[in-house]
Amino acid sequence: MDDQPLMLGLIGASGAGKTTLTRGIIRLLGAQGVTPISLDDYLRYSRAERAALGLTDADPAATDLERMAADLAALRRCQTINKPVYDHVAGAPRGSERVAPTGLVIAYGALTLTPPVQAELFDLTVYLDPHPDLYRRWREERDVKQRGYTLAEVQAAWPARERDIQRYITPQRPLADVVLRFGPGTDGLDVQMSLRRRALAFDLASVVQPAESAVAIQIRPVPADEDGLPAVLVSATNDPALQRVSDALRARLPVRGQVAAGEEPSPVSATLTFAQTLVAVMLLRQTVGLE
Repeated sequence: MDDQPLMLGLIGASGAGKTTLTRGIIRLLGAQGVTPISLDDYLRYSRAERAALGLTDADPAATDLERMAADLAALRRCQTINKPVYDHVAGAPRGSERVAPTGLVIAYGALTLTPPVQAELFDLTVYLDPHPDLYRRWREERDVKQRGYTLAEVQAAWPARERDIQRYITPQRPLADVVLRFGPGTDGLDVQMSLRRRALAFDLASVVQPAESAVAIQIRPVPADEDGLPAVLVSATNDPALQRVSDALRARLPVRGQVAAGEEPSPVSATLTFAQTLVAVMLLRQTVGLE
């Protein structure tokens, strides 16, 4: 492999939707040629060891940041890595696996931009910041159904996790090119996105028809967003017209997965599909000149 792979970095607390976003992008582009890397696999300690040490999974001391940084840099240089594997059901590290980079590497984790110099490795970075009530519900459901916690255990650990999210994860948000925030809407999920830094180069308004902007999506440039950065703020509701915007964006992708244009959306998928498609287009435009 002669050329550097494209690298997409996703940042957000555990359970914030990083895996869902990753799967959607892979579905859009096709699994061949995409290498997903879960940075949660770099956790040093088992769940029991973290509890004994008084560490949450958001604390940098719980993650092997040095190895993570070295592996990401190696992937950027098109080198194969020997990546750790973490068993989230058992709550413990489980050996390692060899991973070779493809044309696109998607690295997703809680500390993707820790330290901040990590941002230079990526072509685009997205910070996931769901509405607090929605995030708590997602986290509780995920931890109970998929990771072997009881609801009481999740709730008891919440104050410490919330504290460490604010200490260690939220400070990465100003470094991101995109802030993606889902929230409860009147019909499914609403989505808000702040496009800044490298994401400002994409002209989303040119894709949206007037009829669609009237009912499904609003685009507003601002001199400063909540992080004080020049941005384009995008707000969208779960309206059928939003699916047409996603279809127009998808038509600009140079490669396609298995999503058919006009695919019937589920009650929450119009906003989710829109966010996934917009991120994919903004990333790929940097190498193929999409406008």
